[in-house]
Amino acid sequence: MTLDLLPRRCPVCGNDTIIGHGRRLRQSHDAERECIWVRRGICRPCKKTFTILPDWLAPSGCYTLYCRQRACERIAAGESAEQAAPHCKDPTRLPDPSSVRRWVQRRVLSVCCWVQAGVFGEHFLRAPTILAWDLGAGCRILPLEASSP
Repeated sequence: MTLDLLPRRCPVCGNDTIIGHGRRLRQSHDAERECIWVRRGICRPCKKTFTILPDWLAPSGCYTLYCRQRACERIAAGESAEQAAPHCKDPTRLPDPSSVRRWVQRRVLSVCCWVQAGVFGEHFLRAPTILAWDLGAGCRILPLEASSP
């Protein structure tokens, strides 16, 4: 999904009532960028606003999932959390070692959960998306929908 496309269905009320509500600058630190413009939408009946993020940017996080992926790969290669902090375009915005350790813990937990659920796709488990890298955050932000048989 491109960020220019705005979903119309409100996850709160279920109606096609989301309309554009501008853009805002959002931090997205990694080796290539410092921030990006993201679309906002509003559901007037619910009075809820929504920020439409790309799949490689976690909600409430200022580092991209690519940045987290590089850190995890470096730790898997034997580096310490202090050494594994990935390079960012803005050198003053390097992640703290405690953040790197937290990313690794979330990644390991996500992989364990997906393996227990029977998902063995190597591409899926390596993809830098919120579902592959932080299942807990994905479960917090994605509504559960009933599926009919």
